[in-house]
Amino acid sequence: MNGATSQVAAGRAEKAARFRPYFDLQLRFAEAMAAACGEALAASVTRNTNLHRRFGFGRIDDGVYAPEWADYLELLAGAETHEARLDATCAFFLQCTAEKKPDNETRFGCFGFELQGERRAVRIHFGNREEGGISPLSRARMPERLRELREMLIHIRAAHPEAASLRGGSWLYRVEAYRRLFPPEYIASCTPAHGLMRFDGTSSWGQFLDRHGGVKPDLRDIFLRNLPSLDPKSAEDVFPLPAMRAEAPIAVFHEFYGS
Repeated sequence: MNGATSQVAAGRAEKAARFRPYFDLQLRFAEAMAAACGEALAASVTRNTNLHRRFGFGRIDDGVYAPEWADYLELLAGAETHEARLDATCAFFLQCTAEKKPDNETRFGCFGFELQGERRAVRIHFGNREEGGISPLSRARMPERLRELREMLIHIRAAHPEAASLRGGSWLYRVEAYRRLFPPEYIASCTPAHGLMRFDGTSSWGQFLDRHGGVKPDLRDIFLRNLPSLDPKSAEDVFPLPAMRAEAPIAVFHEFYGS
């Protein structure tokens, strides 16, 4: 193993150790959902964790997952306890590549979007892509976030003039530092996403990670206290910050950002 390869491996091992508590929460949720729904653990892990994406396999669309995912599920099937499953998950993560962005997502700094509903709706995404552990939603970085949103809206106007609305779904709509980036009309549309959210992305799971990639102890503890009362019909309620959905005409955004 040369120096560069060794450095990459060491970095991956450090990330696996840092993500272990994060994987722990997801596996506990999948185990609880499997028990409550009477389904196989493999199906629950596929549907109720973002491990497929964290392993670098991308998003699961239309029930189609990467061939390598079957290798992980086979490894998981051989683990008889939660700790053994967690060990297997961390070991599998070590051999995987970095998470990739969805093929249909266009990014502008921390923001990205994809087209939905025959290209008439724009779905917005957010990810922390700041370097050096800087908080992406701090007031100091607010001008940069607004610049990214304006550039994204300019691009959408030019490339997708048929787009009629912009929508989002995330726990972030419960955070004022995120809400202040958007038009008041859009934020006023926020409603709880009861039964509408997928758990194979970051719309719910992202709330547990701080800007360094570590799990937030206070939110972890709330989640673990809530988990025994899980109801599959409103599974989002066990999360400390249940996801919300928002949508407004795209003209509202063009006016707000001057795009």
